[in-house]
Amino acid sequence: MSTCPPTLYGTPEAFAKKYPHTWEAEEFAKGKYPPGSAWTPGHLDPDWQPPTTMASKATPTYAQAAGPPAKGRKGGQAKGPASAASVALALGEGFTKSPPPLPQAVRRFFSSRTTLEPHREALKIAAHFPDIAASVLTEANGSLPLSFTCTVNDTGSVSLLGTAPHIPASAYTPYFALLTTRLNKAFPVGNSPCNLFKPASNKTPLLIHSLPLAFLPSDDDQLFPSLHESIHNASEVSVLSAGYLNPGPASCGQKTATSVVVSLAPPDTFALRPSFNHFPRNRRVEHMFSSSRNSQCKKC
Repeated sequence: MSTCPPTLYGTPEAFAKKYPHTWEAEEFAKGKYPPGSAWTPGHLDPDWQPPTTMASKATPTYAQAAGPPAKGRKGGQAKGPASAASVALALGEGFTKSPPPLPQAVRRFFSSRTTLEPHREALKIAAHFPDIAASVLTEANGSLPLSFTCTVNDTGSVSLLGTAPHIPASAYTPYFALLTTRLNKAFPVGNSPCNLFKPASNKTPLLIHSLPLAFLPSDDDQLFPSLHESIHNASEVSVLSAGYLNPGPASCGQKTATSVVVSLAPPDTFALRPSFNHFPRNRRVEHMFSSSRNSQCKKC
């Protein structure tokens, strides 16, 4: 059957006159088509869709976004695995970069023994206390992650490290007393039990070189408030403590500058290292490592 869009001619009558030998013309002659007054041309029909709809403007499917890009006339983009952004776009989701994991020092908490001495069952504690800690949190109806690793050092301190990368140790503070009680009950040690759990020290010591003595207080007790204010003004970082590398300015003799040790929260160290402007020149900054007469030089 031969058909032609009526919209090209406006009415069935025009079509029948143009093509008198077609089936449509015969049907029109029999009165099967409506009169022109009831005829609705296709371009005025509310359900009519233009035949030139661009398929390329449609929302891409998951397969289209996840698949390799098509090559253009000049080669286009190279084939490769789908990016996370393209897959998220196909799913109608926003693409945001996840935050970096917290340092281990922020995720660790520990319990030290009343008397600093090693545990006879250190290996057993390290193996079983993570499961005990998980059961404590479960019994307390806690909603925090239950996965930990445990270490026991030579002085008897028991440390738990949360494996969830974005949960700090401070989140477990309400359960420290329960964890301590269960630790002492599961591994009794007589008159030297474990103390209450607490977050691990979360400070990073930095060494700032060549600070002019003329700008530093002569009293050691005034060094911290002085540097706290000046370093914050210079870098918007708050130091947690400060002290002279040597016993005090008096030991510097005829020197005009000295080095000081400051401690900061780990994320703040990047604002000072490897150098920053202070008093008002560029000052070199490096990590401070503790040492003794038996320490191995870290450069060798």
